[in-house]
Amino acid sequence: MKAAQDKRQKLMGKLAKGLLYSTPLLVAGVGINQVVHAENAPASYQQAAAEGEAKGEAKAHQAKAEGEAEAHQAKAEGEAKGEAEAHHAKGEGEAKGEGEAKGEAEGEGEGEAEGNPKDVKRGMFDKKFKGDRSNLAARGKELYDDASLSTNGLSCNSCHTDLAGYEDTFKNPYKHQVAMGEGVYGLGKITAETMVQICMQQPMEAKPLPWDSEELAALSAYVEVLQKEYAAKN
Repeated sequence: MKAAQDKRQKLMGKLAKGLLYSTPLLVAGVGINQVVHAENAPASYQQAAAEGEAKGEAKAHQAKAEGEAEAHQAKAEGEAKGEAEAHHAKGEGEAKGEGEAKGEAEGEGEGEAEGNPKDVKRGMFDKKFKGDRSNLAARGKELYDDASLSTNGLSCNSCHTDLAGYEDTFKNPYKHQVAMGEGVYGLGKITAETMVQICMQQPMEAKPLPWDSEELAALSAYVEVLQKEYAAKN
């Protein structure tokens, strides 16, 4: 039984290689295949086998070529995509670096820039608010704690609560020298009014008050009151 199976496997192997071809026969009423050597087969069978083998090889070559082409295309697309993403990332990184450098440069420039003395000194033709000095000082005391005058939430009282934060020169009546006025604006001795305008621009980051405004007159009057209190304690 095993010998018959081995023989059948050999025949099937030769059939697969085109060395044999088969024709149907009837033996004892049972259909079987007659195995014939390929070299003894009719020309038509040999031609068919050759054509089949040629077609098989052609299809195999075509499939291989198509597979290689798809692989090359996929590789090329992958490399192109990778390079594009790398360039994009590099561009974003360089742009970010330039933006940060620019921001730092602008910030340094703004911090080092000097103020304009004309913004904090009353001009020759600027009118002045006229009012009772005591009433103005009382109004100034209210404004001294008013954060709405600034753009950053600070008030005058934020830096000078209970007479804190003043330089030793604050003991002297106005006009007197103030470090901020000299360092930022290049000014010597200044008035209480100029001191108010400097504080509006610098710590409070706001525009100077109008020269004819009650707020400027009131704060100036109250600062002079505080100067006298500071001098009496020091």
